[in-house]
Amino acid sequence: MARKTKGARVLTALFAFIATTGIAAAQESEINNSLSEIESFVATTLGQIGVIVFLVGAAAWFVSRKHADRAQWGWRGMWGGAGMIILSVSYNVFVTLFENLAPGMVTPWIPF
Repeated sequence: MARKTKGARVLTALFAFIATTGIAAAQESEINNSLSEIESFVATTLGQIGVIVFLVGAAAWFVSRKHADRAQWGWRGMWGGAGMIILSVSYNVFVTLFENLAPGMVTPWIPF
């Protein structure tokens, strides 16, 4: 039987470290892509639902005439939709701020 030399052990350990670092970097990239898609979906959906609620609320408020209950719900819907639109824009600003604040928290080490 041949005995392993110290150099072979170090080389094996180095190769294992590089391989796991590359796998971790690939997983981080997939996670970042998934989170970006989720963030985009949430912001877009929030903004679109806000526009719909705003328009439906405005329509209910404008056509309510003397029906106080319908006017009240239309008014609330209109301002609720406006709030959702503002929240959507604020959410985009907040997420963009933190994406640019700390880019690349985990950096893989790849020897050349």
